[in-house]
Amino acid sequence: MGQEHRPREATEQLIVGVITQSSGPLTRTQIARALKRKKTPHLISIIDDMVASGLLDRQVFVFHNGVQGYVYSLPGSPPGDQRP
Repeated sequence: MGQEHRPREATEQLIVGVITQSSGPLTRTQIARALKRKKTPHLISIIDDMVASGLLDRQVFVFHNGVQGYVYSLPGSPPGDQRP
């Protein structure tokens, strides 16, 4: 039995919903977990395309261990708690 896939637009709507309900920007890993998915290249591609089309904002974040990563929020949303 094959894996079922939802339409890309449905995934985009779910991503926007997850970020809307969060208390601040989310990492790709946090978005994937909220969707009960793995952080796959396909999901990363969807998130990157949403940034390119203006549906999401991306900011560089430096984690407590010094590693840089990205956090995502909705355009025009207040920064909120910047700790993913």
